[in-house]
Amino acid sequence: MKSRILTLCLLIFAATPTAFANPQCKSFFAVQHDQLITNGCTSPIGFCAAGTFSGNHGFQGTFFFSALSFDPILSDTLGRLAVPGTSIYTTNDGVLTISDVSVFDTQRGTFAGVGRITTGTGRFAGATGDVFTTGRVSADGLSFTTDMTAQICFAN
Repeated sequence: MKSRILTLCLLIFAATPTAFANPQCKSFFAVQHDQLITNGCTSPIGFCAAGTFSGNHGFQGTFFFSALSFDPILSDTLGRLAVPGTSIYTTNDGVLTISDVSVFDTQRGTFAGVGRITTGTGRFAGATGDVFTTGRVSADGLSFTTDMTAQICFAN
């Protein structure tokens, strides 16, 4: 068993992109507070959320999410849904656009996602990296609290 765990750890380490060792890369942590919106919603299914976020390295501002779909996961007996979409983080220093997909547990009101930076402006122009989110829907189903972790590699 120990050898399997060691082998798995070595594989993960070997597969990790060298960008994470790049001094131009920084780890960001933020908390988001969002609510469902209809005004300005660009989602083809009418599901958008907007709010604010605040984190380290001066990473704070407004947030917007537009869902592309809510897709059942065929092999999942618990009825969770895959939710692809676009997230936009707007700061005073620039904008980050993320292509992400989350898994939403409809029974528990929890979700977790992974995203990839697709575009950036200002401070984030040419940035690459990954974004990871975990969160919970409020009891009334209209708002969300999300913890965000990102590895952002700056172009300059």
